[in-house]
Amino acid sequence: MRAFTTVASAAVVAVVLFAGLAGQAQEAAPAGGTMVATAQNTPDPEDLLGDPYVLTWEKDPRARGRDPFESVLRFVGTETRRASTFDLPRTPAEESAFAMKAASTLEEANAALDDGELKLADERLDTVSRMVEVPLVTDSAKEKLAAVRAELPQAQVRLSSMRARAALRQALELAGRMQAYFDHHRFSEVVDLHGEVLSLDNDSQLRNPEVAGTARPLLAMCSELARRAQVHIEFAQMELAIDAVSYFPHGRSFAIVNGEVIGEGGSVAPELGVASVAGSKVVFSYKGERIALELEN
Repeated sequence: MRAFTTVASAAVVAVVLFAGLAGQAQEAAPAGGTMVATAQNTPDPEDLLGDPYVLTWEKDPRARGRDPFESVLRFVGTETRRASTFDLPRTPAEESAFAMKAASTLEEANAALDDGELKLADERLDTVSRMVEVPLVTDSAKEKLAAVRAELPQAQVRLSSMRARAALRQALELAGRMQAYFDHHRFSEVVDLHGEVLSLDNDSQLRNPEVAGTARPLLAMCSELARRAQVHIEFAQMELAIDAVSYFPHGRSFAIVNGEVIGEGGSVAPELGVASVAGSKVVFSYKGERIALELEN
């Protein structure tokens, strides 16, 4: 979820959701329903470097009954949510905390990259990328957030590079397994593994210029291997039976296939022919593949 947490703006919503705090809010709010945050009512005057903040109670019901300088920065991370959520800062102190949290989150992302934890790094960078778009007022907080914004692209490029290299390593491993399965006539596994290779390509990581030069021929090889495996699967479904073989070393040999006499070079079906006959073996040609079958006893 990429939407920022926003504040309720309707008075009726405030009445329904915060009715229990209404009395407390009336005691804390000055006449007219507006509280002005100034240097006289903040614990740390240095946090007020920009213009004074005005919190309107009717339009910001969440402020009722709490210290306006209490940080509301809240990070919620779960396995099912891609990124953290956060409340927008509304006071100078909150802006300062917000900018500091953005900087520390970027540090967490870089540490995750150092440890090779790409998923965690991606989540942290996604959060930072949203935080740096939040408009701030306080000068010191704005400068801090601007510094984070300037450092963010370097970490994003680093993540992209590491993800691309990781995807290439995975593709190389899958290609090796595909070849091994093909050599052992495990053609269904070859096709299944090719689906995993395609998912890597669809994720666009293998198109990263850093790895694309190696990835392109590798992907082509995997596609060809999957095509050949599919041909063998189709051939196995034809239910061909070799009834007899007549082999002539110095002449044209032939075989009886499914009750029909077919000589070398003859056609059994569209795209299927007898390529050669040797001993008790018949080699068929099907869609560019040479596939041998033995005479049934």
